[in-house]
Amino acid sequence: MKPSFLILDCYVDEPACFGVPPFFSPYPRYVYGALRSVGIPSESITYKTIDNLRSNNFIIEKKYNQVFLIGGAVVPGKYLGFKIGTITEIRKIIEKNMDHFFVIGGAIRMVLDETYENVLLLRGDIEYYACQSARMLLKRSTTESNFFLFKSLEDSFRNMSHIREWAVLGSEIVKEHPEFPNIICEVETSRGCPRLNHCTFCYEGLYESFDSREVSDILSEIDCLIENGVSRIRLGRQADILQYGSLVNTFKKGFPKPNVEAVCKLFNALKERKEKGKLEVLNIDNANPGTIYYFPEESKKILTVIVDAITPGDTLALGFESFDENVIEKNNLKITSDEALKVIALINEIGGVMEKGVYKLLPGINLIHGLTGETQSTFKKNFEVLEKLKEMKFLIKRINIRKAISFPGTPLADEKNQKIAHQLTNRFEYFREKIRQEIDHPILIKLYPLGTILEKVYILEQMYHYSLGKEI
Repeated sequence: MKPSFLILDCYVDEPACFGVPPFFSPYPRYVYGALRSVGIPSESITYKTIDNLRSNNFIIEKKYNQVFLIGGAVVPGKYLGFKIGTITEIRKIIEKNMDHFFVIGGAIRMVLDETYENVLLLRGDIEYYACQSARMLLKRSTTESNFFLFKSLEDSFRNMSHIREWAVLGSEIVKEHPEFPNIICEVETSRGCPRLNHCTFCYEGLYESFDSREVSDILSEIDCLIENGVSRIRLGRQADILQYGSLVNTFKKGFPKPNVEAVCKLFNALKERKEKGKLEVLNIDNANPGTIYYFPEESKKILTVIVDAITPGDTLALGFESFDENVIEKNNLKITSDEALKVIALINEIGGVMEKGVYKLLPGINLIHGLTGETQSTFKKNFEVLEKLKEMKFLIKRINIRKAISFPGTPLADEKNQKIAHQLTNRFEYFREKIRQEIDHPILIKLYPLGTILEKVYILEQMYHYSLGKEI
C-alpha cells in the first residue's frame, strides 16, 4: 500500500508572500512538487484548505501518513471573503485528529508553543522536509506511521535548485483549489532581504542569504501554471522586486545596486506571454523604497519596463512602516519622510498612466504600529505626511496600517517584553480611523470616480443592500 499525504492550506500572510484566496501561495505547490519528485503519485496526495475543515468540524476523515499544515500571518490584516487559519483553529485541528502526524510549516510554526506528540514544528522549509519524509516512506516496507522516525528526519532549508523542479511539478495542484480557476498564483522571484542591515521586525532577514531564481526557472513555472489553467500571476514572493537578480556587490547606505538587466529580461519575457493572451493578469508586489531613493536612475529604468509589462490597476507595495524620525532610527527603517515624497513622486511619474480607465501602477503605503520608539506623537506625524501627499495631489493606491508581530530571532522580539501602553494603542486607533476617513477615502474617490468601469469583478461578500468584490 502506497503512503498518502494531505496538504492542508491554512493560508499565509507574510511581508513577502500572500496566500489568502483568491491568492494561492507557492508553499502548497512546492510541497506537492516535492512529493511528486520522489515518485508519489498524484492520487496519493490530497489538497484541502482550512475552509474545507471548517465545514467539517475540523475533522480529517481519511487516514493519511502525514499532514503538511501550512499557515501563519506575520502582519495580519482584514481579508475580504476569506479568513486566515487562526492559532485556535489549528490547535483544534491537531487535538481532534490525534491519530494523524502533523508537519507544520509557515510562520504559524513560530508562534505555536504547545508540545503535541503528533506534531513536528519545522525550523526549515516544509517542502524540503516533505521530500525527505516521502522518500523514506517509499523505501520502508510498511506505511505505518512512526512519529518518532518522522521527527528524526533532517529539518533544513531548500535552495533554488530544489525549487527549479518542485515549482514545475507542483503546478498541477492548482486545479484542486476550491476557487479555481478564479485564483491568482503568487510566484517567488527571490528569498531573503539584500540589505546589509535589516529592520528590527524583518522576517526575510532571518534567512542567512539573499538568493534569486533564474529567469528560466520562473518562466518554466509560470508556463506550467498557464498549461494547468492559470491566467493570473503575481510576482509577490520577494522582499523587493527591484532587487531581483542583484549581484549584491555595490552598496549605498546599506542598499545594494539593482541589476537592471536581470529585472528587464524577466519582465520582457512576461510581457510576451501577456501580449499572446496567455496572461490575463500580471501583477507585482513589494519594493523597498530605499532602493528607489538611493538608486533613482536604475529604478526608473526598471519601473518603466515593469509598467510596460504588467496589467493595469497594480500596486507597488512600499514598506515605509513609519514617518517618525525616532522610530525610523531605532528600527533601522529605510528612508525619511522627505525622501519618501521623492519616491512617491518617481512612481507617480512612471506608473501614473491610465489604461482601460485605471492607473497602471501606483504606490501602496505600508505603516506598522508597535515598533520601538513610538510615542503618542508618532501617529500624528504619520498622518501629517499622508496629508501632505494628498495636498501635493500624489496618487496613492492604498494605505495599509497594521500592528507589528515580533517573531523569535528578530531584534524586535528581544525588545518586546513589555506591553504597549493603553494610551498609545488608543492614539493609534484614533489616527488609523482619521487616516481612513480624511486621507484614504478621498484618494480612492479620486482614483475611482463615479462611472469607472471595473471588469470581471469577483463578488466575495454580500450584506444588506450592497456587495463587496474585487478584480482578481
